[in-house]
Amino acid sequence: MNTLMLSSKSYKESKEHDFGDCFISDNGNDVVVFDCGSNEHAEKAIEYLENNYDPDKKAIIVLSHNDSDHFNSIPKLIEENKVEKVYTILLLKFYEELLEEIDDDRKTKDSIKRQILERYSNIASLGEQGVLQNIYNEDNSFVQICNGIEVVGPSKEYVLEVAGQALDSRQGDSIDNETTVNAASVQISIDLGTSKILLVGDASTKAIEDNAKKHQIIQIPHHGRLDHAEELFEIKKDDKDTVYLISDNKGSSSGGSEELISRGKDKGHTIFNTRTEDTKTINSTTYQKSYRVGSYI
Repeated sequence: MNTLMLSSKSYKESKEHDFGDCFISDNGNDVVVFDCGSNEHAEKAIEYLENNYDPDKKAIIVLSHNDSDHFNSIPKLIEENKVEKVYTILLLKFYEELLEEIDDDRKTKDSIKRQILERYSNIASLGEQGVLQNIYNEDNSFVQICNGIEVVGPSKEYVLEVAGQALDSRQGDSIDNETTVNAASVQISIDLGTSKILLVGDASTKAIEDNAKKHQIIQIPHHGRLDHAEELFEIKKDDKDTVYLISDNKGSSSGGSEELISRGKDKGHTIFNTRTEDTKTINSTTYQKSYRVGSYI
């Protein structure tokens, strides 16, 4: 199993544009793309498929959440006939439970459906493509994406809490120090054999805390935002060999990792950061228990 964390450093005008996130994982049979925020990333994903598989090979997409810097080039991949399916959270399936969660007599089944389609418009735009798949099974357990890659969060209960707040005009748009759209980002676990990667999009630290304790290579949410990093360093303080991943291809817009870099919070931690490094390959040799690789922020 190999995972690529795509960097925009080699892209034209890389410092001026927001290229978003993209990870490509390959178990030797299935290729899974976790988020894809720009056409440049999509071209890299297509190039990977064509260089490593036959021309008809399609990728499985996992979309962490609705934000454009995680979504924007998924339509391009679909247009190029490179997508088998797209896993994400399909809130329309839970509209009745969301009505109960919000508990506002002014809302109806039709109005809550309209709200979901408007608030999560990027996901909704894929509805007629025939590729959308829910991350939950009928019994609310998580789906396994393919051999070695499975969804591990967020819990459906957390999704209902967060989405309920997002759709409730009486409440604010922030929960657990994240926006309501970000907080319940999809989390996947990638099994490398001797270690596991946790990819989390822009999830809240609260949403990923339990999973972080079980993984050795962890994406710092929201492009390496300082508060998330500090919280994860504390959660993982008993495993000093933990490897942290920062996907920060935000260009001149506000990426998450600038403050983390400027304040030197990398000291003693192994951190790979696309803001300062090229595309990184993560595999079974990336995490070495009791062997310090150094800091690469």
